[in-house]
Amino acid sequence: MARRSIVLLGHTGVGKSASGNTILGRTAFESRRTFISVTTEIKEETDTVFGREVSVIDTPGILSEGIETEIQTFCKENLDSSSCLFLVVVKIDRFTKEQQKAVDTTITVIEPYGLDQAYLLFTGADHLDGTLEEFINKEEKSPESPLQRIVRKFEGRYFSFNNINGGPDQVKELLQKTGILSAPESLEKRKIVLYGLSGAGKTSSGNTILGSKKFKSECGFESSIKMCVSMSAIIGSQEITVMDTPGVDDSSRPPQEVAVDILKALHKKHVHALVIVVKIGQLSKEDCSFLQYFPSMFGPDALRSTMVLFTHGDGLGGERFEEKIGASRDVSELLKRCEGRYCVFDNTQSRNRQQVRNFLQIVDKMVQQNGEQHCDRLKPTPFPQSSQSRSGGNAPSGYGSTDPRSPGEESSDESISSSCCLCQCLRYLFCGCCQSGRNGYESIN
Repeated sequence: MARRSIVLLGHTGVGKSASGNTILGRTAFESRRTFISVTTEIKEETDTVFGREVSVIDTPGILSEGIETEIQTFCKENLDSSSCLFLVVVKIDRFTKEQQKAVDTTITVIEPYGLDQAYLLFTGADHLDGTLEEFINKEEKSPESPLQRIVRKFEGRYFSFNNINGGPDQVKELLQKTGILSAPESLEKRKIVLYGLSGAGKTSSGNTILGSKKFKSECGFESSIKMCVSMSAIIGSQEITVMDTPGVDDSSRPPQEVAVDILKALHKKHVHALVIVVKIGQLSKEDCSFLQYFPSMFGPDALRSTMVLFTHGDGLGGERFEEKIGASRDVSELLKRCEGRYCVFDNTQSRNRQQVRNFLQIVDKMVQQNGEQHCDRLKPTPFPQSSQSRSGGNAPSGYGSTDPRSPGEESSDESISSSCCLCQCLRYLFCGCCQSGRNGYESIN
């Protein structure tokens, strides 16, 4: 198989050398933060990347004196246009006029080879506050900002790198997207939903699973997202789609609205796994009530496709988590009903891919046990009439209403909002109806 060449082009200090090191998986090019170009000459390094021989060519800043001509000469004399990929590197930052000039100059250099052989590569993905698309579209409120114009010129061919702790999966995804690596004819798909209280670590866990900061994550007491959001990445031989959901206790929205959004998204996505995200530490009675009522929220069959993901594993201090599970009756009971399926994440160590591999192995085993079926069983069902809080408090009147739908009938927003378990449970737990769930704490610390 012929060797492929990747040429990194762009302004000084945008991360060309660091990106070359990320692609090759080793420190091949000198890279450090500075106001002047570290790379002063064109340099080429070759290695085998995911079984394919790849040459990476690092170049000085395109606006440096004489460099534009030097790069043009190098490309003309040394590159086979049919086996070359140009990566125009742009740092995720304020898109200044100088950066714009650098990209325009780069385009001039590569246009003779055809822009269809070029991709925009955005570096600094670890600094994104949201998605890459949000960064591109937030620039200005004018009909088209300079950055949007350039993205349009590349016809949507762009990618992002986290050169700090992004891991090798992003490299594989880039090489497959650009055609350097052949994507498997049929990628095995896994669709995963993260579900839990606000602040449990759903969004950070989604980013850890996907290997880059695809979801916007914020520290706070309120849910960082207000609607269901799905993001995907190729991990190994699988296409993993993760759906981040609002905190079920999001006080800024009515429980009915949260329930409708989650159920509608579940029905559309053909989910393989429902993951309950629980923060390791002191559990309030509200947390315990959520864990207690979860099995009722999606119907009796949901637990066959459910596992628990514990976050803040860094707080364990090296202690065995198994020894702490028994300290919480609610956690122990939920794990028993989930057939012991759980994983622990330390989202401060997102570069630790072993924890992600462990997680996906549990998901795969669960999916195989379910005959590779989707969670289409997750349908709104009536709230049980006998539901009571652990303290003996009765569920409010009207919570035992029956589902007006006939068997097999598709759910509507109206039927979901009036009678489904999820909506009624959320109302019961988070609308002040279950006052006994507001005081006292249980610990799995």
